[in-house]
Amino acid sequence: MSVFIVLACEHERRQELVLNNSTPSSTHPFQYFVFCCIYSTHYNMGNNNVVCYRHSGSLPFPCHLQLGTYASINLTTSVVYKRNDGSYHDKADVTYTVEGSTCNLALRRAINKNSYVRCVSFELRDSIVDMLFLNINKAETDLLKVQTISDAIFKTKKKKNLHAWGGVTETKVYLYGTANRCGLLVWECNKNDGHQHAKALTIAHYFVHSSGTVAVNRSTETTDIGFSVVVKIGLSDGNFDITVEGPEQHPASALLYMFDEVNRSGIWKPSMCPHCGNVRRNMSSSQTDSEESDGRQGNAVRIYNSDGKFNGHACGASIRCRDFYAFS
Repeated sequence: MSVFIVLACEHERRQELVLNNSTPSSTHPFQYFVFCCIYSTHYNMGNNNVVCYRHSGSLPFPCHLQLGTYASINLTTSVVYKRNDGSYHDKADVTYTVEGSTCNLALRRAINKNSYVRCVSFELRDSIVDMLFLNINKAETDLLKVQTISDAIFKTKKKKNLHAWGGVTETKVYLYGTANRCGLLVWECNKNDGHQHAKALTIAHYFVHSSGTVAVNRSTETTDIGFSVVVKIGLSDGNFDITVEGPEQHPASALLYMFDEVNRSGIWKPSMCPHCGNVRRNMSSSQTDSEESDGRQGNAVRIYNSDGKFNGHACGASIRCRDFYAFS
């Protein structure tokens, strides 16, 4: 859902960015997804006002992946329209199709005739909940203005966390669907206390279809799939800084557990998915084992207490944590 930002500016490099998306006939789609190589991109697009763009995911753009008999995921990029003055809109789409129902995510950007990115938008269209649209503009040099347009009825939870360093994190959670076909949309704004506009925005969407639903006149085959896409948008020196993660696959049961926890608490963290939590713990453990095996010393241990002080060696710099600032 992300490479469109690259393709719109450097369309001629499309072939360099697209990986071979053909699956060997002997390989199960899910196995292919697991073993598909993970790649990332980092671009400086000066004239297009996107100072930094990063993408990481297990699927290339464009591609089509069949997930069993009745499910698929389709990734596409396109220019929506182009005017005579040179301005245009482009977008990238991720579409999940399961047993005839669809869920579409679109990340768009608007570029004016001077190749200047005016705004970025995120759109969710699901056959069971209609549409939700987020429009992100620059309010000031380092602030974002986020506007919401929705035709859908969601079960909504809101959470506001105040931080000692003067910041505020506002989280909005939208749950929709049924027990077997559901989605979770989260957007989280980091702001200065008392400010309307955001310093940074994170949008996360999770899609689940779990076993238990069998379509009429079809076999008893069931389809369990779970996917996530996370988009992080900020500003750096007045330019958009965009990071896209995914689509990534998760066990459906792990995401359903996460949905219950988010619904109960109103709090969202990627690690609330048991699958993601295990992956992170395993990666951390592997890194520690590697450092010990080659004799490298890990990071110095610092112990923080509730008033922001710490024991142990520090580097003499400002350390920005989630809930406070600490200085050595």
